[in-house]
Amino acid sequence: MQLGRYLSKVLALAAVFLFTCVLLTGCSLGEEASDRLTFRGSVRLDTDENTHISIVVRNVGNRLYTDEEEIDGRGEIFNSAEQLLARFLQQPVERLAVDEEATLAIWQGTLEPGTYLMRWTTPRYGGVELEFTLLKRFGKLEVGTVRERRLAPDPVSSNPS
Repeated sequence: MQLGRYLSKVLALAAVFLFTCVLLTGCSLGEEASDRLTFRGSVRLDTDENTHISIVVRNVGNRLYTDEEEIDGRGEIFNSAEQLLARFLQQPVERLAVDEEATLAIWQGTLEPGTYLMRWTTPRYGGVELEFTLLKRFGKLEVGTVRERRLAPDPVSSNPS
């Protein structure tokens, strides 16, 4: 009789343990696509006062990223009057190990002093937005303030059927 109670307690604990393992495994396998890649941008000027905008992608997920998942990103640059000044596309990224990053896109061009908005977006992974100013000081162009904001993915595109 004692053995029966003991055995039922062991089986109950084993079932709870198994359920917990399955739940934890399911959570890690169900990683959201938007939680796997993050983007950041930077603005700099070269010696000829050309503006360079770089987009870097980082794999913050828990598994290898391969190009089968397709990032499909694009960038746009707007002036303070919200006029589109330029568009640019990404370079191919074949794979990214966990915690690895790569330069995804670079735009280079001439911009006058002023306030600009660069928006890099992907339907599945979100993107990044940079609001930045270029200032003319002592006859030389320089980067002023830069504000970066992470953009959420498109809910329809991030959950493919």
